Amino acid sequence: MSSEEVLKCSLCSEPAITNIRYAKLRLCKKHFIEYIQNKVFKTIKRYELIKNGWRVLVAVSGGRDSIALLHILSVISKQLGFNVLALHLDLGITDYSRRAREVVESFCRSLEVPLIVVDLKELLGVRLPDLVIRSRRPACSLCGLLKRYLINVVGIESKVNVVVLGHHLDDLLTYVMKNFLLQKLNDISKLGPKTESEGPLVGRVRPLYEVSGNETSLYVSIQGLPVVDGVCPYKVVGSIEGEVRKFLDSIEGRNPGIKIALARGIAKNIEFYKVGLRSNVGTCRYCGMPTSGDVCAFCKLTEKVLGSSTGPIVRSKIKEVVSSYR
Repeated sequence: MSSEEVLKCSLCSEPAITNIRYAKLRLCKKHFIEYIQNKVFKTIKRYELIKNGWRVLVAVSGGRDSIALLHILSVISKQLGFNVLALHLDLGITDYSRRAREVVESFCRSLEVPLIVVDLKELLGVRLPDLVIRSRRPACSLCGLLKRYLINVVGIESKVNVVVLGHHLDDLLTYVMKNFLLQKLNDISKLGPKTESEGPLVGRVRPLYEVSGNETSLYVSIQGLPVVDGVCPYKVVGSIEGEVRKFLDSIEGRNPGIKIALARGIAKNIEFYKVGLRSNVGTCRYCGMPTSGDVCAFCKLTEKVLGSSTGPIVRSKIKEVVSSYR
């Protein structure tokens, strides 16, 4: 086979821009875009993530993955008959959060997708860097706690059918393997294509479940989609997650398709990882949000750092913000 033939798209005579080894396809720009959109479409159908007539809340950070996902969903929502509502959390992380918010606001306007912006400073009077200093907790741990709580509250108060997250294949499998190595098997049950609703909590779905990080990056590049430049200043370098990802990449390099096979296996056996998982969810005595204890993690944090549990105030403010989007 000549080099000229290798560079041609498998579906047309245009130059190929990528070689998808696990699918044995070389694709041009047009057919790569169609391939990724169709893959997300099939993932939604395969795992029954979104149904006709639903309102979905898409968490959009401004990074490549969530921007790609929002764009794809805005395209295929017409085929599947669901309505898209975007959510952006502004945690006040120096200039990074300002740039991310500008990207998301501009992008949502271009797509004509309604956007809810939740500003941590407006809710608590402090930003994430302030909370990191006062709480003396790792920034990523604190960020995860805040995001989970705020997304859950917005999901409940906006009365959407499901929350959509931009976690892709590589993200999810990295944490699957990390939890397996640490034998935190129950945590793997939360890393499938969807997490069912529990009590008042709105379920979460991951339409990029079978799409790799490289594929979302290429999609963004080809489409010329706007993304926030740079990386979060709190990003940890040299973590175990990075080592696990390199390990998975090396196996995929020798055995194309092993990642998707693993992801589908996890999805198929997801109930196995729930064995022994206790379902003793109650409600926080301050804010009423679901928690396994008497007080939720968010109210414990704000009580310790700010002097009072601000969950009820936060819920009230968010309810007011999202009232016009119901």
